[in-house]
Amino acid sequence: MEIIIDAGATKTAFILLCDRGQEQRGFTGAGINPNYTEQSDILRVFAQFVKQYPESAHTDLVRYYGAGCASPANQQRMTELIAAFFPLAEVCVFSDLMAVCHALGGGKPCVAGILGTGAASCLYDGKEIVKIAPSLGWMLGDEGSGTNLGKRLLTAYLNGSLPTALADQLQTEHGLTRQGVIDRIYRQPAPNAFMASFAPFVCQHLDHAEIYELALQAFEDFFASQKVHYPEAETLDWQLSGSVAYHFQEVVREAAARQSCRIGEIVDAPLPRLVGKTIPL
Repeated sequence: MEIIIDAGATKTAFILLCDRGQEQRGFTGAGINPNYTEQSDILRVFAQFVKQYPESAHTDLVRYYGAGCASPANQQRMTELIAAFFPLAEVCVFSDLMAVCHALGGGKPCVAGILGTGAASCLYDGKEIVKIAPSLGWMLGDEGSGTNLGKRLLTAYLNGSLPTALADQLQTEHGLTRQGVIDRIYRQPAPNAFMASFAPFVCQHLDHAEIYELALQAFEDFFASQKVHYPEAETLDWQLSGSVAYHFQEVVREAAARQSCRIGEIVDAPLPRLVGKTIPL
């Protein structure tokens, strides 16, 4: 048996492969990022998976791709936590960016990127990640992410620059007030998740010129801020994954073209493409 896991800020998706991969069983739990997620919450996600699939405790191999796992310290931490649940398994922990590289890179050099709740990118040489753009998080970076899109929408709403009809619809659908938004962002937990929850509204109203421009500028900022770290990659494809990349892909492609970045594939999630892939461990 083999378990492949794709852990992001919003959700953690598992695939249990049985009978040499002929049978697949899925599970989805809460998001995991060892930089922010309490250890008790991480353990709870794995406990829920094992409870649903007790046979998984006898698996031979666990491949874990996770947000916040680019650092050796977090890789070691997650390896130890996972090994406690699967004592017979070889445990391999990779960054979430490596999931994109393994799923879409095809063993060829590329720039791999994630546009989901957060945003990130790296340079892949076909075997290893050789460079990662600095991750500044949602307060200082994450251009083009779901959180960033929501932040831009709420800023326009609070500044009074949204068309009246759109502002009214936003208020009606989400019960917004100016003071309520300020309170939610500055005085309550998880403001990034709150802002990211408005990305679907942006996606649903791309037919409005103001909203389309808002999204286009967010994605242009993503490519502009990331590509400066990979001057040697001007001729490489950008392979992208994430719910935002997938659902906004028309705008993403236009933004990439404006920044002279060539898009390869865009997928919602890399996990299905990792099944059956032979990965050097």
